[in-house]
Amino acid sequence: MIKKLLLFFCHFLERPFKKGEIINDRYQVVNLLGAGGYGYSYLVTDTVNCQTKVLKALRLHKRTTKAGRKGFETEQNLLKSIGHPGFPKYFEGGTYKNTPYYTMEFINGKNFEQLIFFDGWKVSELDVLLIAEDLLEKIEYLHQQNIIHRDIRIPNVLYSDHRIRLIDLGLARYLYTGLNREKDIRKQVNVQADFYGLGHFLLFLLYSNFEVPDDKKEKSWEEELDICSETKQLIRRLLQIDHAYQNCAQIKTDLQKVIHLLRRKNNVVL
Repeated sequence: MIKKLLLFFCHFLERPFKKGEIINDRYQVVNLLGAGGYGYSYLVTDTVNCQTKVLKALRLHKRTTKAGRKGFETEQNLLKSIGHPGFPKYFEGGTYKNTPYYTMEFINGKNFEQLIFFDGWKVSELDVLLIAEDLLEKIEYLHQQNIIHRDIRIPNVLYSDHRIRLIDLGLARYLYTGLNREKDIRKQVNVQADFYGLGHFLLFLLYSNFEVPDDKKEKSWEEELDICSETKQLIRRLLQIDHAYQNCAQIKTDLQKVIHLLRRKNNVVL
């Protein structure tokens, strides 16, 4: 009850930065990009070097708790530690009006939520698997750094300049090897949490080609989607319906097999 009241009052009192506002005599707010559980994200102009950047500021209800402040600090440090072009580049952090913030690279692209639901993208089975192969490379990089993303979803995967970029480390944590008491697979701090998210990500992309039948009878994804048995088996293992994958190498092997199979089936020449 206390937590709900805190959220209510914070939501009532919170005021995002205004368009044109200059933060710490340096970052001029262009517009609000969005609001997540941890922070507001703004498109800003860095007046020192005239660069366009993204500024993420911690939300009021998170600033009021030690766990919220620590989580934002962890997110910032994780991004700072990543040196890979598949992720936004970290620039610098600071505090403005008692609000912690940090800045990062602005990626000019669209996420798959926008591409599917607003731009009407329809992705073939082969292309879905090729996208998965690209995304898996980013997930594998994180796992090699002992980082679990824990939020692999269509809003957090960007398509920019024909490349896949993975964003939003708000829920990311360093790998935890002890007992996971979380029942929700996505919230666990192990590699299977990211594989589970990848499985649902693939289903969203595959459903971009799905047409609702006239009878509208509810069926499982395995019945509804016209995909090969190998792709179904891949997704079943990602979702832990069948024996769960233990590492990215296992997924990569199966992905490449199915991609090769579909290329032969579709007469795709490399």
